[in-house]
This record gives sequence, C-alpha cells and structure tokens, in this order.
Amino acid sequence: GTPGYWQWIGSLFSTLEVAPFFAMVVFAIQMVLKGGRNHPNKAALLWSVGCAVMAFLGAGVWGFLHTLSAVNYYTHGTQVTAAHGHLAFFGAYAMINLAIFSYAMPHLRGVAPYHQALNKLSFWLMCGGMTVMTFALTFAGVVQVHLQRVLGMDYMSVQDQIAPFFWVRLAAGVAVFIGAGLYLYALLGPVPAAKKAPMGGAVQPAE
Repeated sequence: GTPGYWQWIGSLFSTLEVAPFFAMVVFAIQMVLKGGRNHPNKAALLWSVGCAVMAFLGAGVWGFLHTLSAVNYYTHGTQVTAAHGHLAFFGAYAMINLAIFSYAMPHLRGVAPYHQALNKLSFWLMCGGMTVMTFALTFAGVVQVHLQRVLGMDYMSVQDQIAPFFWVRLAAGVAVFIGAGLYLYALLGPVPAAKKAPMGGAVQPAE
C-alpha cells in the first residue's frame, strides 16, 4: 500500500496476532490443568490442546516469520508461504474439527470412548508429519528466496535445487496420510464389546 508508512503500520499490527494465539495456548493448558486431566475421552482432549499449540505455531510463529513487509516482499508466493499455510490451516481449522469428531462420535454411536490409543497415535502421526513438512517447506523457501528473489535465477532452475526438500515433504505427507487412515478407523471402525455400554455407564475408556 501507499504511502509507504502504511506498510510498517500494517506490519506492526500483523505482528500483534502472535499475542492472542499465545494467550489461547495458555488458556487451553490452564483449562486442562484445572479439569484435572481426568476427562474420559483423552483423545478429544489431546486434539483440543494440540489445536491451540499447532495454530499458535502455524499461524502465529510461522506467520510472524514473514509478516513484515520488507521480508514479505521477498518471501511472498514462495515455499515459505506454503509452510505457513500448511501448518496454520491444519492447526487452526483441521484439528479443531478432529477434536470435535473425536468427542462427538462416541456420543453419536451411544458408546463409551473407544480406540483411544489408536486415535492418539493418529494425532502424533499427523502432527509429526505436518511439523516435518513445515520445516522442509521452510528450508526450501529460504533457499528459493535466495536463489530466485535475490540472485535472480529462473524459476525451474531453482525448483531443481530445492527438489530434495520436496522428497522430505512427500515422506511427511505419507505419515499424515497414514495417520488420517488410523483416525478414520478409530472413529468409524467396529467398537469393542466392552465399550458398547452407554456413555453414562461405568465402562472405562479404552486404552
């Protein structure tokens, strides 16, 4: 935007978005500690807290990395943008839905929380895969910015140089895919006989 001082005013306010995201993480952890961490559906609880943390990292930290106009001038539209977008969307939007599904499905199916261990394994696979993918895209983006935006190399030549990072991204994507498959089975698969008691019963959550 013009005049130029608006770029710095906008950059200042953009950096402030980190504060509410961090406050959200603190609030989520405080609520879990206040509740005693004894919720019967620990998988849903894990997704809920993880949502706050991953949204803070993706939208807050990775957004801050290239929110200043002088930095974004070089990074906009590169793999740095892709890194921020992947982690921010997954943390802020996907994970809150996964938390809601994890909490709601036992109620909708009329059973006690089930496949908790499998659900939590899917959490770590998906979050771990997204984290590795984000770092791979970040490193690729830094190299891309230097070669393409600073040195002026052509686009396809730069893509050849950062191709190894895309292989890491592919491996991380496979981990996310496997985690998603486990998650779907954990929610939609057959319910153990011991878990078919109503939610109000004395059945303990599956591990």
